[in-house]
Amino acid sequence: MSFTRRFFIFIGVSFFTVIPLSAHTVSFMVVETGLQKDLPAAQSSNLWESGLLDVFFDSGHIVSNSPIMRLPVKPAKRLPDEAGSSFNEAKSGGADYFVLALLDYQGAGDMSHPKPKQISLRVFKVNPYRFIAEEQFSSKGNNPVAEELNAAKEAAKTIIQHIK
Repeated sequence: MSFTRRFFIFIGVSFFTVIPLSAHTVSFMVVETGLQKDLPAAQSSNLWESGLLDVFFDSGHIVSNSPIMRLPVKPAKRLPDEAGSSFNEAKSGGADYFVLALLDYQGAGDMSHPKPKQISLRVFKVNPYRFIAEEQFSSKGNNPVAEELNAAKEAAKTIIQHIK
């Protein structure tokens, strides 16, 4: 059998044995509630954003994020109106999913280094628009940075199961 023929047989067999992998595009937005308007983004918010992005990226998804937003109180709507422009940007950018991380700092105590009391992660399908799931997590108080980042990554592993 000639080299050319073996080569084409190898390519043909390889073509049919490749397992198709699908990477989804996932856009993230972190929303802080219960903090003063004039303070910069809390370190915890940056840790949660990094933890979420890391886990999704490491699992093969294409990730993007919007700037961290601050609202005075936790919104009643699943997708607050204030997040609408970020959602629309994700949609126009071709995102498959939108993950909203709500970090509620209400009653966080030490405002020099606030820690969220409650974290809500909401997953939305972008097109067609559909709410998929919400997972809630409680903060364990004054976690060191490494523990808080690990908590964010564990939470991301929980919600990544909703991305299909």
